[in-house]
Amino acid sequence: MLIAVPLSDKEFRENLKIAKEEGADLIELRVDLFTQTDPDYVEDLVLSVKEEKLGTILTIRIPQEGGREVPTREEIFRKVSPLCNFVDLELRERNLIVKVKERLKKGKLILSYHNFEFTPPTWVLREILREGHRYGAIPKIAVMPRSSDDVARLLWTAYQEKYPKILIAMGEIGRISRIAGFLFGSVISYASLKEALAPGQLSLKEMVKFRELFCKGEIYHISTEV
Repeated sequence: MLIAVPLSDKEFRENLKIAKEEGADLIELRVDLFTQTDPDYVEDLVLSVKEEKLGTILTIRIPQEGGREVPTREEIFRKVSPLCNFVDLELRERNLIVKVKERLKKGKLILSYHNFEFTPPTWVLREILREGHRYGAIPKIAVMPRSSDDVARLLWTAYQEKYPKILIAMGEIGRISRIAGFLFGSVISYASLKEALAPGQLSLKEMVKFRELFCKGEIYHISTEV
């Protein structure tokens, strides 16, 4: 299991160094939270992560799934995607999937589904996973559980799909999924550096400690050479 730290561009280089020192594997560049979204500016920050020998996730989350509108979004994907280990795109953005995937070199596409209100029925969860996998991507599901049964249902449904995926049950009820997800095939977990960007997110220090305790030998390997 890899640990990713989402960062905005506020104090980026300082936070990057802290994340590396505390044991992060990946930096998620949340461009929808950036103060500047010029493609050259985003590229420069990606290159600064690569200089630190950490992996990169390029994410420009859309408003419908918890982000904001970024006018330069497609231009950034075109210019910066080839430099990244992962690019996170919403599954609903079907008109962009092939375009972005074609821009990747050795990087991998993550196709995301977010539901901040509830956990969909089992058949819906299964089809989300399978659709993402059919695109040759890593499917990512982040849902809001209303009970521990929802958390168990998400993890067990995903476990039956035998390929890499990313599983997140948000909120306090779902915190266990951020640690135990690797047992059910989840390959990346997201951790906060100073403040959580998603409900129930654990701190980087906590995640590193839990991984040392429970996930030895279960790290999903990537190369930071792109």
